[in-house]
Amino acid sequence: MKEWYLVWIEGPRGPEPQKWSPEGLWGQLWRQDVIVRFPLTDQEAKLPLDELARAHPVPK
Repeated sequence: MKEWYLVWIEGPRGPEPQKWSPEGLWGQLWRQDVIVRFPLTDQEAKLPLDELARAHPVPK
């Protein structure tokens, strides 16, 4: 299975979670609004974004 990442970025109303594939990650490395990224297991990659955000909250 393709490797996925949960990425927290600075959004207009605060931190926002996004799910990125490796291709998306490499294409976005220049972005300065990325707070943190978490590599996901194959099982986690199948979960909806709201569940991933609860499992991997943005660091304070």
